[in-house]
Amino acid sequence: MQHVTFRLETPLDYANSEFLIREAFWNVYQPGCEEHFIVHNLRGDPQVVESLNLVCTDPEGQLIGHIFYTRSQVQSAPDTSWPVLTFGPISVHPTFQKKGIGSELIRRSMASAKGMGFPGILITGNPAYYHRFGFRPASDYGIVFQDGSSFPELMACELSPGALDNVHGRLLFCPQFSNVDPVALEAFDLHFPPKTRLKKPGQLH
Repeated sequence: MQHVTFRLETPLDYANSEFLIREAFWNVYQPGCEEHFIVHNLRGDPQVVESLNLVCTDPEGQLIGHIFYTRSQVQSAPDTSWPVLTFGPISVHPTFQKKGIGSELIRRSMASAKGMGFPGILITGNPAYYHRFGFRPASDYGIVFQDGSSFPELMACELSPGALDNVHGRLLFCPQFSNVDPVALEAFDLHFPPKTRLKKPGQLH
């Protein structure tokens, strides 16, 4: 990680951040990707936590890393919920992956998140990777996915000891994460250099 810079994302970074996200996620979870479009659609949304969105730049100032935070909620009843944080996508340019940039983006942003009043961070991801940052199965806290399911990839991390002890229910992400218009996505992709969509083993869709 020598000679790289970590800083807050600014509006001047938006287009480059979305280009980076597309490069990082293309053909990873599905042919093509939708993460860059989701972030684009969330720009300006009050659920975005801009004070936690960080970028990493190389010595020439090019964006090579990015982390994106939103507000979510854990709901136990229609009138009972707790605000929590969610990060993702977290993106590192393929050329710079496995060099600790993603880990540093997570550590720096989580350190900033402490003291903001949120009890914890809830994410979905690879447990083998995220346990090093203090994440545990969300089921340990009585938290399930928005459809009521529970699985190892749904994880939680307290931002202070015991902060999630009384938080339980269904995790509700921003609806933009699950309501992606494929026609609008295809039109948005025309703003980027052409890339080939490939079906690969291990993709989720």
